[in-house]
Amino acid sequence: MLRAFCRTLCCCLVLLGLLLPAHGHAEPQIVYLTFDDGPRTSTQDILDLLTQEEVPGTFFLIGAHVLISPYRQKTLQNLQSSPWAQVANHSFSHANEQYRVFYNNPEGMVQDFKKNNTILGLTTPPFPTRLPGRIDWRFEQFHTNSTYYPYNSKKAAPEGIAKLFDNHFVLYGWDVEWGRNKKTKNMDPAEHVAAEIKQRFLTNESVKPNKVVLLMHDQNFTGKEGMTRIQTLIQILRKEGYLFDFIKNYLTDIPPAAPQPK
Repeated sequence: MLRAFCRTLCCCLVLLGLLLPAHGHAEPQIVYLTFDDGPRTSTQDILDLLTQEEVPGTFFLIGAHVLISPYRQKTLQNLQSSPWAQVANHSFSHANEQYRVFYNNPEGMVQDFKKNNTILGLTTPPFPTRLPGRIDWRFEQFHTNSTYYPYNSKKAAPEGIAKLFDNHFVLYGWDVEWGRNKKTKNMDPAEHVAAEIKQRFLTNESVKPNKVVLLMHDQNFTGKEGMTRIQTLIQILRKEGYLFDFIKNYLTDIPPAAPQPK
């Protein structure tokens, strides 16, 4: 009887294994591709690539960049109408690179983000937002005010950030940043970034379990070489069995579905 029980148990384990995702994890593991500082000259190419690969991406846009030219205004319109893009707020001015002045003026800071909402057409709260020069997270379930979460940071959160939250701006930081090698100044290869994302999943070192937010900057991905980098990363992550989703779905536990036309 014991032998029969063990045989049945083994069969159940085998069947369970067949139901697990390709990378062997019981819960879906989701990557959020996010792009900062657009629209830039490369933003349309990035959108075209995401459309080709059928992968959702979230674009944290700067209003002042939208107003630079009709081409960038058209890029915003294309992002707004694409089923593969989510538009999010990255401030109107990007603090004019004067972060201490910006954050020491809470009322002016809130108005800056509200102005950007108008330009981006964001009318329904909560407003997905990323702070310029900071990595703070803040939404109803929890909020952390660390500049380098989940690591310890000596940078305290400006008091004015609470005013943003009170005005229905929810703040998203990131878990992994695709940056440049400090010595060579060259962009890190896609394989390096994919390995870091995988490590975050393996060690559960991200803001939410089984979810990793990747930060990219539009200006770092230009021309054919830039698109090849992003495409290579997408292909690697797909082989690992990871899913992709928009940041607006970050707080839900429902696995991402295929985006529907807007």
